[in-house]
Amino acid sequence: MERWMAVFDNMRFEEVSFNKLNDGNIEITFLKRREIHTGKIVKENSFTKVLKIETDDGLEFAVVDFHEMDSFFENNNILFQNRKGLHKEIKRYIEFSLS
Repeated sequence: MERWMAVFDNMRFEEVSFNKLNDGNIEITFLKRREIHTGKIVKENSFTKVLKIETDDGLEFAVVDFHEMDSFFENNNILFQNRKGLHKEIKRYIEFSLS
């Protein structure tokens, strides 16, 4: 079960679906807003299921499978004391996946 979320730099999350097009292009649908954006895949890690996206209108964000990330946190006994700790671990997960 995959649950793809766009994660912005200010740690705002939004559920998305996407279609990979040819030559590294991607079409992203923000489900809540019902907006469709096109862009390019800057970096991708298929093992951790993290993509770094840059849209044609200048937005830059990561797309993460939250189900995969959650199971990674559970398997490695990563616990959060508060929301700030959660955001810190999500940033670390994304940076680690794309480095």
